[in-house]
Amino acid sequence: MRRRRDRIVAAAAGALALTMAAPAAAQPDPQHEVNAQDVVWVVPGLDRVTVRKDIPFKQAGPLTLGLDLYYPADYRPADFEADRGAGAKRPAVVFINGVGDGPGGRLKDWGIYQSWARTVAASGWIGVTFSSRGPATGSGPDIADLFAFLAKEGAPLGIDTSRIAAWVCSANVTSGLKFLMDQAGKGIVGAVVYYGDSDPAKIRTDLPIYYVRAGRDNPDLNARIDRLWARALAAGAPWEMVNASESHHAFDALDETEESRRVVRETLAFYRDLFQPPPPPPATNAARRALSFWFGHEYAKAEAAYGEFLKTHPNDATAWMRLGLSQAYTKQPAAAEASLEKAISLGANGPVDLYNVACAYAVLGEKDRAIQALGRAVDAGFRDRGLAERDQDLASLRGDERFQKLLARIGAS
Repeated sequence: MRRRRDRIVAAAAGALALTMAAPAAAQPDPQHEVNAQDVVWVVPGLDRVTVRKDIPFKQAGPLTLGLDLYYPADYRPADFEADRGAGAKRPAVVFINGVGDGPGGRLKDWGIYQSWARTVAASGWIGVTFSSRGPATGSGPDIADLFAFLAKEGAPLGIDTSRIAAWVCSANVTSGLKFLMDQAGKGIVGAVVYYGDSDPAKIRTDLPIYYVRAGRDNPDLNARIDRLWARALAAGAPWEMVNASESHHAFDALDETEESRRVVRETLAFYRDLFQPPPPPPATNAARRALSFWFGHEYAKAEAAYGEFLKTHPNDATAWMRLGLSQAYTKQPAAAEASLEKAISLGANGPVDLYNVACAYAVLGEKDRAIQALGRAVDAGFRDRGLAERDQDLASLRGDERFQKLLARIGAS
């Protein structure tokens, strides 16, 4: 029995020795971690950025939520702290934490977020990263409170609170875009959205968005982005929609391609345009403004614009003709007749002019006057039978025998 027990003890000791000799579990190598990567487009001056860490912005029970600020190399704390005027302050880009911080660490400490914030600071602005509580569907209050804190306390921190933009990506878009569409205040001037989707209750039409879809992303995600883009298009929202067709999810951290780098460069250019003070407006070209509405078939606006133009150019025959046609399209027969006759009296009596007069009267339902004007157009040399046959403005004349006779006079189509 003793020899058997000795063997058991020896075996146990050997096992312990093997256990003690075994190496500790290997730590993840940062080069294999998505969150540890840097932005694929490198701007000069990253090493000269200064950082202020863990500034408290919210107390949530026992938990203190903090933000980090990344400043440009020429940041001068005394200017900001003394609040010596708007010239000392800088625009800021807030990197929205919509998924919240979990056991794996704080999102603001991830390498990619630190790299993005440094990239923004090296470009001349202030980068803001922050902590929040998850999940993505419940982080909205912390996001709102962070922006409220910046609006109230940002100036002493060096932030121009009238020029704050956002950056949000991936699952952070779920709550981040909802905040931007539903709650963002007037100091927020625009946002960049990468490879993520959301279902906000409304689509704002006053907030510029640079929105990037990764072409090689999950098809279901891209289908949801497509539906969101369709909503934005239908609403007339000022979104610049970019389909990075050869890029993957997290392309800004992973894809060392010209397409990915181009998107990052365009992102920084988007912020630069947002943050620049608007140039003084050029002198208004009233004729061009009126022409833009006319060309776009916005006849009510064209009528107003040509009416304004004619106050200073009362003898412009083309303007009177366009005004009359706009009044016809907006169903103002008396005004249209007066404007058209004025145009003719000023010399707008060529074949095309008279054809347009015929169209105006046809649109107003005045067949006799339309036929008369069309006859004058043919007498003056109008010869585009194909146009007369397919022009919807003349649809009310097509069953009239007089119209068919005029077509015969024009000749073969």
